[in-house]
Amino acid sequence: MVRIALFLLIFIPCIVYAGEKVCIYNSYNVSPALELKRKLEKVLKEKGYDYNVSSVDSNCDVYLVIGTPALIRILKKGNFKKIVYTFVLFPEELHIKRRNVYGIRIFPLPVRTIRAFMKKKRLQQIRVAVPISRKMLPIAERYLPRKYFRIIVFKESPSEIFDKLVTYSYVYIFPDPQVLKVVNLINLISFGRENGIIFLTGLKDLKNYDVDFVHEVSYEKLANEMVELIDKEPKERILPCPVKE
Repeated sequence: MVRIALFLLIFIPCIVYAGEKVCIYNSYNVSPALELKRKLEKVLKEKGYDYNVSSVDSNCDVYLVIGTPALIRILKKGNFKKIVYTFVLFPEELHIKRRNVYGIRIFPLPVRTIRAFMKKKRLQQIRVAVPISRKMLPIAERYLPRKYFRIIVFKESPSEIFDKLVTYSYVYIFPDPQVLKVVNLINLISFGRENGIIFLTGLKDLKNYDVDFVHEVSYEKLANEMVELIDKEPKERILPCPVKE
């Protein structure tokens, strides 16, 4: 009986997916996306899936999608059993209605990052400023609750609001394209260093800019969770970003 049970545990997963064709579809030729693609291939191979790295014209049952452009193309195609996607910054903004489409966030929600920082530093409550460009304000307001964050709006550059930021001890860096322009980002962090400001973010790449607290995604965990979703039907359509411990 024990041998039969072990046989089922080991071999059933391979049998279940033998008829499912899984495709990885990546729209970004950048290091983070390529790293995730390699990890997805490794996990799929280890678990015995029939998979390939596809183009939009491939005939696949399940798509593991990296990036917003790839996701939109597959959604328009419409001929699939399931999509599991990531590398979409603000998935709620796409208003996806289909039930068989699941996303995993590529960065932790800002509240989760602040709570993780407070727990690490044993803080009860902190006031966190967030520089936001006027164009990004409607999106930012949905992700930055006033319980934790104070949004400070600028037109072209965060330097416009340095006089307001200097009154805060903590600044959260939101994925705002204007903030993330290299010149703006360097100026912001240099200003913060001169004034004792602690920077927090959920954006992995900002480790290269010496940000104080980076609550970063784990690509290894992300790859595993994407593959697990091939056979799962969670209630949530958008799942939390898996982070490094």
